[in-house]
Amino acid sequence: MKKLIFASVGLLALAAALRTAAAADADVYGPPPVVYGPPVTVVLFTWTGFYFGGHVGGAWGSKNETGNPYSFFNGLVTDTITPAPASVNVSGWLGGGQIGGNYQIGSLVFGAEADASGANLNGSSSCASTSFLNGALPPANCKVKVEGVGTIAARLGVAFDRVLVYGKGGAAWASDKYSLTSVTPTLLPTFNGSETRWGWMVGAGLEYAFYDNWSAKIEYNYMGFATSNLQFTDPTGSFFLNTSIQQQLHVVKAGINYRWGWAPVGVRY
Repeated sequence: MKKLIFASVGLLALAAALRTAAAADADVYGPPPVVYGPPVTVVLFTWTGFYFGGHVGGAWGSKNETGNPYSFFNGLVTDTITPAPASVNVSGWLGGGQIGGNYQIGSLVFGAEADASGANLNGSSSCASTSFLNGALPPANCKVKVEGVGTIAARLGVAFDRVLVYGKGGAAWASDKYSLTSVTPTLLPTFNGSETRWGWMVGAGLEYAFYDNWSAKIEYNYMGFATSNLQFTDPTGSFFLNTSIQQQLHVVKAGINYRWGWAPVGVRY
């Protein structure tokens, strides 16, 4: 029993001596060094760069036409025809491409974009006319087709990381074809015409970068065209119908863009 007591006392004395020696070493060499991990790098997304892409969508709108009186020789006598004002609604699909560039400062994104679309917007209505000799004539069939549209616009947006909300405004163009088909050729001629007209546009959109170089968008544009003067001709080139035409279009399109010449920005903390 005495041996066990003496052994326990010896172990306690040895532990105390070792603790005193460790404290002495700490006083000589100082505390152990603190090891820190590598600095954290945060990647910030930026919209700065150039891009190109494609889009599809639909459009609808209206055309208001006012024709001037014209002379028509029906093979026997010369008559004077006075067209009544007419309105034609158009609608259909479109698809095309766009190219542009962005520059981001803080959360503001400045940019410019040009796009062009092949379109198939069609509409028709009855067009009334009055003859000086015969009174009211059977209405003709007036058809309108928009074959292409496009814009050149500036963009201004606010970025929420990979989400961009933007507005745009600039110039717009449309390529149009017209026809007036008579059901009574001996009383009223058939006319055709075409034009490419310029106007203005405003719009808004939402774009999301689902990958560093790829983004998808949805956009609405309103296109307004000032009144233009167009001369229609009959198939023989003998008779002319001078008209004034006013037009507006609403366009909704979804698209995808590919970006190049840029990279996310890495910031170390």
